[in-house]
Amino acid sequence: MAAEEPPVTEEKAAPAPEWRALFDGKSLEGWEAIEYAGRGEVTVKDGAIHIGQGAMLSGVRCTAKDLPKGDYEIELEARRLKGSDFFCCLTFPFRDKHASLVVGGWGGAMVGISSINFMDASENMTTQIREFETGKWYRIRLRATENRIQAWIDDKDAVVNVNVKDRKVTMRFGEIEESVPMGISTFSVTGEARNVRVRPLAKEEIAEAEKLNEEEENGL
Repeated sequence: MAAEEPPVTEEKAAPAPEWRALFDGKSLEGWEAIEYAGRGEVTVKDGAIHIGQGAMLSGVRCTAKDLPKGDYEIELEARRLKGSDFFCCLTFPFRDKHASLVVGGWGGAMVGISSINFMDASENMTTQIREFETGKWYRIRLRATENRIQAWIDDKDAVVNVNVKDRKVTMRFGEIEESVPMGISTFSVTGEARNVRVRPLAKEEIAEAEKLNEEEENGL
């Protein structure tokens, strides 16, 4: 009699990495106002970080420990209440430096990464024009891996999806550098942010980003 074959067992998928909340919706614990010149007041209002309109830059910096430097995703909701420039300049760690995702800049409609190869969000390959309604909340999600930066607004098509393998990714020179390692800034507007959280990426998500790079490099 032939020996019975061992039963086939399905390999269980690894659990999805858990989100870590960075804002409790009640206080500025884990955050501090950035001392920009002419800044607006920062408070907590109705479950959101409320950034008052300043002469130019206003914002907050995250003081949480052990912030990631690579292979992670940040998510938040943000909106513009008053003014007509960027209501979310999200500064994030990248490799051993930092960069910023600008939402609603240069007159209120521009989206992009500052800076790539020392070119601002308004002048590099990530520049996009999007319409943003005053008072409307937008869900912003940014993903950073070793060689790729991606971002989505309201989970629609990516507003940023760029291979940065052989490119220099840095902060724009100037006061915005005060927002490191992770911060949310506005420019001459009243804005709000809420539901700020971060998570490590799963191995499959990291591999997916590398596959995109390989396909682009091979012309596929």
